[in-house]
Amino acid sequence: MNCITNELIQKYIDGETNLEECVSVKNHLACCELCKNKYDVQLNRAIDIKKRLNLLCEDHIVIPQIVLPLQGNRRRLVLKKRLIYALSAACILLLIVMIFPSNKGLNQNEITMMQSVDADYDANLPVTQQKLKIQVVDPSGRLSEFYVD
Repeated sequence: MNCITNELIQKYIDGETNLEECVSVKNHLACCELCKNKYDVQLNRAIDIKKRLNLLCEDHIVIPQIVLPLQGNRRRLVLKKRLIYALSAACILLLIVMIFPSNKGLNQNEITMMQSVDADYDANLPVTQQKLKIQVVDPSGRLSEFYVD
């Protein structure tokens, strides 16, 4: 009887034999004690190597999901920044306009006249009987006040 080779036994252990070789190796291992011992030694060696290399274990590797920020979120962030800058600029411009009003509407060569009612306003009297205060500002900035009874 011809014994099987170590290479064929290893192919059988690794599951690389075709159907004919598989059947012949099984039949031979059932009859030959020497080849059965070689098979057991090689099988134990293969299992030991696979255990050491962690190939026999069927651990499921869990890869954590990587969450990448979407491009839309980045665009929203850029748009929010632009909006904040625009609103800040608008507030600063409004503040400047309120603090330094434009004098383009006033001609510096004209006399400005403002009318107001005196602080001693009596609500029981008709408007025609109230004292009227007139303030006149000339081009040099001098203020003159006149009271009309």
